[in-house]
Amino acid sequence: MRPLQSKRVAVGLAAASCVVAALAVVPKAAAHQVAPSVPGQSFTQRELLTALKYPPPLADPQAAGSVATRRQSIPLAFGLSAVLPGAGQFYNGHWIKASAAAALEAGIVVAWASWWSQGHSGRDEYQATAHQYWSPVRYALWLNDYVTYLNSKPGAVPVSVDPITIDERVRSVNLSDPAGWTHAEQLAVRRLILQIRSIETQVYHSATGARFSHQLPFFGEQQYYELVGKYFQFAPGWSDYHYLIINGQASWIDDSGQFIDSIDPEEAAPDGSKAHVSARFFAYAEAHGTANDHLRRASRMTLVLVANHLVAAIEAAIGAKLHNDRLQARLSLYDTEPMLTMRVTF
Repeated sequence: MRPLQSKRVAVGLAAASCVVAALAVVPKAAAHQVAPSVPGQSFTQRELLTALKYPPPLADPQAAGSVATRRQSIPLAFGLSAVLPGAGQFYNGHWIKASAAAALEAGIVVAWASWWSQGHSGRDEYQATAHQYWSPVRYALWLNDYVTYLNSKPGAVPVSVDPITIDERVRSVNLSDPAGWTHAEQLAVRRLILQIRSIETQVYHSATGARFSHQLPFFGEQQYYELVGKYFQFAPGWSDYHYLIINGQASWIDDSGQFIDSIDPEEAAPDGSKAHVSARFFAYAEAHGTANDHLRRASRMTLVLVANHLVAAIEAAIGAKLHNDRLQARLSLYDTEPMLTMRVTF
């Protein structure tokens, strides 16, 4: 035999010996992984090699079914927290986030309910105050006298309007109980306000010459309750505004035909305040403002409530997505098929 051939045969025999030695070790390792609890069971060489090449995972991440090992539904997590903040976080297994979101939701709801209740209670109170103490009839009587006052001022622009006629039906209306008005009484009050409006468009402030900027809204409208406690032109309608009783009705002209000082509600005192505007006007304005502040806060809390639902829903969806990404990364480890190779170079 030639020396080169002898060398190749020797190398081949050495490689074969290594393979045989490796196969001698395989059964123990393979048996330990494949069937350690089945004594007496034998495996073929191919089965053992397959077991080494594709080892079974230590645990099936999908089989356990716990929050940590199952995929989360992103739409479900989003929808749960959109309905009830914290529910999606609870579904994701984030207990602290769920508690925080639920506590924030409860705080927002409590704040909204408190301000909503205070606002509506205050609104009912100031409306009842306006019904009881502010009279469109008294305001109409003042407008009649105020037109006479403007026309009496030397060099003033004359106001040519017909005086307001006070229907006896309106005089008998119980303004403090509008819910009990008959249809005829409602129409009578509406006609009175229409007459008031026709004069308001013609009269002006005696000191500045500026026309009245606002007209009396119809009884019961939201603006009705706002304007009577906001603009001084409506101050004479309040019950504690200074006036006289002449022939059984309010008057700002005395028996001698002279105008009393309170004929002009815009007249300023030395300190710059309105000299004749009554305390009830200011108290009503404050109560009206406080009630509206509470209602505005409740409205803002509604926006905060919606924002909290949206933020919690987005956070829950992101949490579910991150969970799925981490789970997929772990599963990819089990999907890898490692193969041991041996390279012999001569």
